[in-house]
Amino acid sequence: MIGLQIAQAIESNWLFKKDKLLDALLDSLKSVVYEDKGSHTEGLGVPEFIEKAGIILKRGLTSEVTKTLNVRPVLSKIITSVNNIIEAAEKEQKQKLLIVVDGLDRHDQVTALEMFSSPLLIELNCHIIYAIPISLRYSPNFRQPMEAFQKCLDLNNPPVFESDANLCPTSEPDQKGREILINVINKRLDTLGDSHKGLFNPDALELICEKSGGVMRDLVRLARTACEIALRNKLSFVDLATAQESVREVRREYNLSDYHYPELDLIHRTGKLTTKTHSLPNKGEFIICDELLQNKLVLGYYNSMQESWFDINPILIEDLERWQVANNNT
Repeated sequence: MIGLQIAQAIESNWLFKKDKLLDALLDSLKSVVYEDKGSHTEGLGVPEFIEKAGIILKRGLTSEVTKTLNVRPVLSKIITSVNNIIEAAEKEQKQKLLIVVDGLDRHDQVTALEMFSSPLLIELNCHIIYAIPISLRYSPNFRQPMEAFQKCLDLNNPPVFESDANLCPTSEPDQKGREILINVINKRLDTLGDSHKGLFNPDALELICEKSGGVMRDLVRLARTACEIALRNKLSFVDLATAQESVREVRREYNLSDYHYPELDLIHRTGKLTTKTHSLPNKGEFIICDELLQNKLVLGYYNSMQESWFDINPILIEDLERWQVANNNT
């Protein structure tokens, strides 16, 4: 799939004039496409053909379908063809290629573990940065596959609460982290002109930053949702009540199960993940914390000493508090 994206990215560049290199890549892709007897490749242009081959490769390398395509023997030929293109490109440009592969962090952990356990991901002869699921990053099952890669680095979430000396979460706001989040919102507003300055009341902006948990996508989603609510209510600014409604609306996107709560409670008290497992009929046995991380029910942070700690997503803290009250009363 990475090789296909490289070919798409350089479609309009000089490499597509290198007929032998491109023909070799397309021939290897045809071997994959023709493995799928339901495919029709005649009349397809190069971009459509590459997309078709990519879909089939993805199907053939996962267990989501019962039909198995024998594509692995062909992959070495594809890798060789792509490496030849990379080599030619680097010679022409007189610099090394750097490829950033985004989006792999959106896969479920089982699929991601299968992908990153494959040696294919390190066979391209250039510098590559992969985005991986956060749950995979901290999963014990990833320890051995991770050794195949040079480094595994974290893109830190700015913490919205501080941790104590034992890396346990506290209720003390992390002002530095919140300031980063506030600046992100204000810089986005600056691009809209002076008329949007002061769009958020300070207490509304503080709540949005807190409930984002430091996750940039969630920060933007909460702010956007608050603006949409303000427009519906014909308000000229986002007040605290509007921000609270935005939090409630975004909160509905998260699903909690009964078996989540004891782990969330423990993580919120200790700042540490556990290896406790749970079993579901359609999923089998799995580590609960892996699921919590994958679904952003738990978030990871680093302190000033680059020591990791974890806490419940702040948007779910009221759910945990209600569970704690009910649990203490039983």
